[in-house]
Amino acid sequence: MKKSLLLLRFSAMGDVALLTPVIQAFTFRYPDVGITLVTRQKFAVFFAQFPNVRVVGADFDGRHKGLKGLVQLFTELRALGPFDALIDAHQNLRSGVLKALFQAVGTPSATIDKGRSEKKELTRKEGKIRRQLLHTVERYAQVFDMAGFALQPANQFRFQPVASANDELNSFLNQQSIPSGTRWLGIAPFAQHEQKMWPFERLAPLLNQLYTDTPVTVFLFGGGSQEIVQLKTLQQQYQQAILVAGKLGLAAELMLIQRLNGMLCMDSGNMHLAALSGVPVLSIWGATHPDAGFGPWGQGDEAILQVSTNVLPCRPCSVFGNKPCWRGDLACLHLITVEAVADRVKQMLNPID
Repeated sequence: MKKSLLLLRFSAMGDVALLTPVIQAFTFRYPDVGITLVTRQKFAVFFAQFPNVRVVGADFDGRHKGLKGLVQLFTELRALGPFDALIDAHQNLRSGVLKALFQAVGTPSATIDKGRSEKKELTRKEGKIRRQLLHTVERYAQVFDMAGFALQPANQFRFQPVASANDELNSFLNQQSIPSGTRWLGIAPFAQHEQKMWPFERLAPLLNQLYTDTPVTVFLFGGGSQEIVQLKTLQQQYQQAILVAGKLGLAAELMLIQRLNGMLCMDSGNMHLAALSGVPVLSIWGATHPDAGFGPWGQGDEAILQVSTNVLPCRPCSVFGNKPCWRGDLACLHLITVEAVADRVKQMLNPID
C-alpha cells in the first residue's frame, strides 16, 4: 500500500507558503508517498504544482470550530487515511488536539521545534543572545526528518503558474495603461502589526522619487478594507500606480507577483510569496529581525533593509512584531529614510552584473 502522511499547518499565509520548498524536496525524494495537508482552503493554490499533495481545507470559523469541530475534522481526516505518520508543522492548541486524537488510534507523530527559548533569548530586553537561528523552512525540513523522511530543500524555489488564473490576470492587465519598457515594481506596504510597517506617509515621496528618474510601473498590494482605502488615497496622488489590492484572487495575484522585476515589502506574507516566486525582494524590517528565521528564502543581505543593531541594540524586540515598542518611538522604522529606500529599490530593479 502507498505510504501517506498527514501534515498540519493552518496559518499564517507566509508560514504556510514556506512549506513549499520542503514539499518540493519531499516530492523529488519520495515521489510515491502522498501528503494530505490540512490548512486554510484559500492556501491550496500554493500546492497546486504538487501531484502527490491533497489539501483539506480546515474551516475553523464554521464546522471545525471549537473542540466539537476538531473532533469532526478528525473524523473526516481519519476517513481519508490510514496515515503512516502525522507531522505537526504548526504546534498550537488545534494541532495538539488533532495529534492527540490520531495518537489515540495508533498514528505516530512528529512535532516541529519552533525554537521558542532561543527566540526569547534573541528578543529579550536585556542580555540578548544574538545569532542566526534556523530558518522556518529548515525547521520544517527538520520535523520531516524526525518523521523518518530526510530531505534538503533547495535555496531556489519557484511557484509554478496556475493555468486557471490566466484569464483573470490577463483581463486585469489589459484594463491597465502600462507603458512599454518599464520595470514592474510591486509595493506591499502592510504587515500584521504596526511595529513591522514603514510609515505609510513616506510612500508618496518615495513614489515621487521613483517616478522622477526611473522607468517604473508600480503595483500596489494589500488586503482588507482599511488597507485598500489607504492605497486608494495614495493612488489619487499617483494615478499611474496600479491598485492590485481587492482586484484579484490569490492565484492570479501570485501569478502577477511572478512577473514583477522586484517587490518592496515589509516582513510579511507578500515578502515570502515574492521570494518563493524567484522575484528580487527589498524587505524593510523594524521590530523583528531576519535572525529569528523568517527572512526571504533563498535571498541574502541585498533583500534586507534595517537599522543596525549597533545603532539600536533594542532590536529585535519581538519575534512577530506584536509587542509595543520599548522606546515608544519606533525608531527602527522611522530612521529608515525615503532616500535610502529609493536607492535600494533602484539597485534592485537595475542590478549591476
